[in-house]
Amino acid sequence: MSASTVSTARPVKKLIVRLSVTLAATAGLGVAAVALSMASASAATTTNWVMTGWNIHQLNQLSPAVTNHFFNTPTSYATGPAAATSPVSDGFTTSSVLIYNSYAQFAADITSHSIAPTYTWVMYDPEYWSATPLPEQQNPAQYMQQFGQLAHANGLKVIEAPGRDLGLVPGAACPQARGENLDQWFLRCNLPGAAAASADLVVIQDQVNTTNPAEFDYLYNSSRTEAQAANPQIVVDPEVSTSYGTASQMATAAKSAHPDGIYISATSNTLGRTRAFLNIMQGAGY
Repeated sequence: MSASTVSTARPVKKLIVRLSVTLAATAGLGVAAVALSMASASAATTTNWVMTGWNIHQLNQLSPAVTNHFFNTPTSYATGPAAATSPVSDGFTTSSVLIYNSYAQFAADITSHSIAPTYTWVMYDPEYWSATPLPEQQNPAQYMQQFGQLAHANGLKVIEAPGRDLGLVPGAACPQARGENLDQWFLRCNLPGAAAASADLVVIQDQVNTTNPAEFDYLYNSSRTEAQAANPQIVVDPEVSTSYGTASQMATAAKSAHPDGIYISATSNTLGRTRAFLNIMQGAGY
């Protein structure tokens, strides 16, 4: 190659390199923009947040700005166990939810007119524990239907949150099969559909899968599909818990599912982790 040829080629090569770098940078910005757009869209579809009224009050003392962002809105929910007293405090506009573990107790409170008029929502949380009567544990589909129908007949909206551990109940109407895990049992017995049929919102107790986002996503979205087949208008929330995983792991699991809303199970001792989780979610556009 002659000297003149080399001197002509070098500027051309430099120009090609610059163009390549510019195009790569532009493409990178495009990918980032698409990712940000998708994240914002996912965040926008998460319309509600649920936590106990007491935990919301405690969190508000710890971090008022974060608490106000997520819970000072009627589209979020504060749960509580006292029929005569609203769990909402601090002047928040969040909706009050009276929580029940027993249909029998709910029916008794309806009969005795014990539920304060401040409640517009009630929640049924049957699980494999002493708080839920054995017949209700054995046939949750039947009692979820009765709970929802009775609540709606009395002008109340309904959240159903059946536990996965109901598959372990002796004498269950739909028993756990050999070799079947509780996620598989929950879906095979169509607990999400049974819950959604007479509810306005269903909580999927997915918290045990927090450190396994793929399983968390699978249980939530499979449950949501079953729930929507029974009730196309249903809202479905997964549960995350400060008892399972770090704040970062909770956020990763919650975001992976692209949920309708999120139910947060926390304790007074783990409010720092709750705040950290919500800080991450707010930073992600939720």
